[in-house]
Amino acid sequence: MSKTSTQKKKSKPTSQQLEQRAQKKEIRTILQNIGFNRIPTDGKEFQYKDRISELDDIFVMENLVLLIEYTIGKPGDHLKGKKIFYDKVNESRLDFVRFMLTNEKFISFREYYNKNIVDNYSENQIEVRILYCSKQDVKDEHKKLVNGVTFFDYYIVHYFKYLSKAIKRSTKYEFFDFIGLDPKNFGDEIRRDGDTSSKTFCSQVLPEEKSYFNKGYKIVTFYISPQELLRRSYVLRREGWQGKNSVDFYQRMVDTGKIKKMRQYLSAEKRVFINNIITTISEDKIRLYDDKNNVISRQRDGNFKEATPNDTRISIGKIEIEDSSKIIGIIDGQHRIYAYHEGDDIYENSMKPLRRRQNLLVTGILFPADESQESRLKFEAQLFQEINNNQTKINSYLQQEIDLIVSPFSSTAIGKRIIYGLNQNGPLENLLEQYSYQTDKIKTASIISFGLKPLIKISQVEKKDSIFRLWDNEEKNKLTKPDIDNIKLRDDYVAFCVQKINGIFRAFKESMDSEQWSPYNPKTHKGLLSITFVNGILNTIRCMIENTSSVMSYEECKAKLKGINTFGFRDYKTSHYNRMGHDIYNKFLK
Repeated sequence: MSKTSTQKKKSKPTSQQLEQRAQKKEIRTILQNIGFNRIPTDGKEFQYKDRISELDDIFVMENLVLLIEYTIGKPGDHLKGKKIFYDKVNESRLDFVRFMLTNEKFISFREYYNKNIVDNYSENQIEVRILYCSKQDVKDEHKKLVNGVTFFDYYIVHYFKYLSKAIKRSTKYEFFDFIGLDPKNFGDEIRRDGDTSSKTFCSQVLPEEKSYFNKGYKIVTFYISPQELLRRSYVLRREGWQGKNSVDFYQRMVDTGKIKKMRQYLSAEKRVFINNIITTISEDKIRLYDDKNNVISRQRDGNFKEATPNDTRISIGKIEIEDSSKIIGIIDGQHRIYAYHEGDDIYENSMKPLRRRQNLLVTGILFPADESQESRLKFEAQLFQEINNNQTKINSYLQQEIDLIVSPFSSTAIGKRIIYGLNQNGPLENLLEQYSYQTDKIKTASIISFGLKPLIKISQVEKKDSIFRLWDNEEKNKLTKPDIDNIKLRDDYVAFCVQKINGIFRAFKESMDSEQWSPYNPKTHKGLLSITFVNGILNTIRCMIENTSSVMSYEECKAKLKGINTFGFRDYKTSHYNRMGHDIYNKFLK
């Protein structure tokens, strides 16, 4: 018998094991792109303060230690089991660091600590964070049970995956914000001994009389180095970790290919991009000076205290900006900034000195202190829209996100909010695309434009096929006024629409085969859910309203849908949802 025939054949990894490996690889790549070093765990199980536990991974960067937990199963019970250990770690993170330095299960950590940390940081300067990485959504009710833990939800993993691939180590500023680490407590910043020094840049201030912006809006322009700007800037990206179910974020994700080309150009040509970077600046983090080095103070309405009522001169002087994060919000120019990122590519050696040169021209908007957050965001989104409509065309999905802020009472904005509601609860829960990486979800831009908008349209002239017709609210016609600002009234209408639509979709779901109620996949041809399907059902609801002045109850609709599982949904092409709606209504619901 040959030697090979006596050897045990390695069993193929299960689908669960493959999923676990993929999750670990994905998160490890993100952290290594940011600049963390992975420390091998020398033994999984250990006992800490009478509690037996384990760590899946340890990552370290400078004085920051990340304790990592991976899970692909249902996180509720798993998280409850980890709570006691996490509480013990958070009682004294310093005690846990000392435990790792003395326990034989953490030899590799001790070796790394002695080589890279002990001579640079004291024990009291070590920062510890717990990162809980679940492939499935962790419900808020479970998160609230555990304190001192950062939940690396899967949509956030995807966000940092794309960001860290594009800008590598410069991702750390935003990652620190995510895990709740003050940059002043990291790395070289500690050596400043708590100094919150600012840096000063030559500037010009343009009053609103010169810019024609709103009263009290001042425009300040100055030069700054990419390094100083990177550490102070932030971008309100729709797919970012702060943007889930929020209308306050509207910007695109960074384009890795675009950044690479710009980085290549900068490395070869050694010269700066000459157009302005457009920003907003936190007024409480800066100080303005005139050309005689006198402080220029601003009132809450944005006007200068020292200026006379008729003073509309351009002020030449300096701007002093605090040396901390999240001060400068980028409206236009994120790719020009991030082309200077701290990377690990062939251009890094030439980019390193360029990052320190004070050569980026920044134009910042200073809002009046008493300007509402809503007004600020609306102004930013409109400005972003104006700039980008003349450059890269804004796609329909992003345009709808901007409409949420700029035109919050439009049919598009209301339709977008209805999509959020349908995706949060009901038969379409977690089936509608919220992020660009969700390739297995149903895309929503066309649903809003061609399915929802005709169904939920608002008009003083009664539309026979609109849900608005059915809404029994005495104040509903206020939504037709151009100066409407009643957020509660709008939200009440959204809730009414979600309720009516969910009832009909529930009837369809429970009348169809279970395997049919999943997004369409051209490989399996099992799932039926698609843009055409959803828009077809929405048009069925329009037919109901037009012909009966009502929307059927869930019970009544379900009783009439017998045999709908054999209906030829796939016979209708992309643009045929209107015909599908009429055919379903005439065959089953008339």
